[in-house]
Amino acid sequence: MINRILMELYDDYSKNNIEPLVEFSKKTFSNEKISNLFIGCVLILFDNSYGFKPRYNCTRENLLGIVLSTKEKIKDTNLLKIYMNKINKRKGINKYLKNILDDENMDKYANIIIDYLEQFKPNFINNLKNKLDNN
Repeated sequence: MINRILMELYDDYSKNNIEPLVEFSKKTFSNEKISNLFIGCVLILFDNSYGFKPRYNCTRENLLGIVLSTKEKIKDTNLLKIYMNKINKRKGINKYLKNILDDENMDKYANIIIDYLEQFKPNFINNLKNKLDNN
């Protein structure tokens, strides 16, 4: 389900309309900083989608990788901040992430988004293991 939502949001993004993404994020996350982190990560996802059908690169797994970059560090700087300062060329993304990148609670915000994305993780393997354990 989240993959379909991301694809539809990408379609709007490709038409220079991120308002549906902003609305979705605000409905999903009540905290403004969490919402802005989610928007920034999704915009990075969209900005890095390429290929014949770029909307199909907009998946939960790819978004999860971007969110997880907030928890990975080189020395004492997280990878998302390094990406934003050295690689990112889009100023629109900075609008959502500028006040969050140095926030001491960023790991907590990322954990909430990770928990949200994990709800959409396929459960086949876990369900199969549970059935085998119960037999």
